[in-house]
Amino acid sequence: MIGLLLVVLAAGPGGERSPVIYPEQSIPLLFDHAQHLKDGADCLTCHESAKSSARAEDRNIPGHPQCQQCHDIVAAADGKPTDPRSDCQACHPGFDQTVRPAPAQILFPAANLRFTHQAHVSRKVDCSTCHEGVPRAVLATRAELPKMATCLKCHDGRSASSACATCHPSEPGGGRLRQSFASGVLRPAAGNPLGLDHGPRYELTHGSRAAQDRATCLACHAQAECEQCHDGTQKPLSVHPNDFITTHPLAVRGNLMGCESCHRAQSFCAACHERVGIGMDANPALLARNLLVHRNPDSWAGNNEVDGGHHGVAASRDLRQCISCHREESCLRCHAGDAIPTRLSTVTPHPSGFRRECRSLVSRNDRPCLRCHSNDALVGWGCR
Repeated sequence: MIGLLLVVLAAGPGGERSPVIYPEQSIPLLFDHAQHLKDGADCLTCHESAKSSARAEDRNIPGHPQCQQCHDIVAAADGKPTDPRSDCQACHPGFDQTVRPAPAQILFPAANLRFTHQAHVSRKVDCSTCHEGVPRAVLATRAELPKMATCLKCHDGRSASSACATCHPSEPGGGRLRQSFASGVLRPAAGNPLGLDHGPRYELTHGSRAAQDRATCLACHAQAECEQCHDGTQKPLSVHPNDFITTHPLAVRGNLMGCESCHRAQSFCAACHERVGIGMDANPALLARNLLVHRNPDSWAGNNEVDGGHHGVAASRDLRQCISCHREESCLRCHAGDAIPTRLSTVTPHPSGFRRECRSLVSRNDRPCLRCHSNDALVGWGCR
């Protein structure tokens, strides 16, 4: 039965077989599996070597010796009538011995997997359990080789091991799974039963999957691959689309935590903003651009006695947005208390009644306090 090549674990889409796991075949034959099974043929009668096959590389395809159990090839070669039909053209269409010495070559490349037919046969696993379409196939091809989802019915971690390396070859030394083969690079595709579809832009959506099942990711990927992006000094161009610097403010507002997984607000964002004239510490020649951010800088900062300051409300709601442009030193210019006397040094960032909480906070951690206030001031106010 030609279609019963291997019982293997496919890493391809739900309805297809991976061309990396199952390389392209060439089967210039006429053969009806369904008819042979209907006539009473048994899988292991033709694929007898599968009983002792312990490698995916084993060629368990029947040759003339197996076919001659039913087909009288010798008599057909002498021109005698046979039943069933046994001449060369019965299986090799278009073959003419007077033109060429042998039929067109049949190619069944070995699957890029680890597999033992012997173990499955000894456990009395029925061939059609894995090769589901063979009983209805005219000519069995890669389409009748098992899908990964089929294998996982038994390889569920209970009946049989669910470890990837059970079926997928590993790199030398038993490390991560091998990904590069002569037939291509192994990459989970659409319909992957484990939900590992590495489709377009997967590098932007893989985070949730990696957080849930890091061990599965590490079966193929080294920690160093993660660090190339997450700790790298320069991100791959695929992470951000073209001209992202123009559109990134919307992305930042929607997913600041995602941005901060790679970028530091004070050393990356604030520094870049200052170079282009956004922020209090920017080049004075470029400060006019700040008007695009804060329409009335005096009113926004609180210098206008009529309008009062508005930035405090925004800062209390989302300080992270503020520090994307402003450094801590920017705040200290006005909110420095007795440390840095200024026209607005009496403006306090503390709410009403804060003095009652002062001693408790200082006793736990006085470092934030000392950024603005001297130690003597804290003693004088009764905070120590």
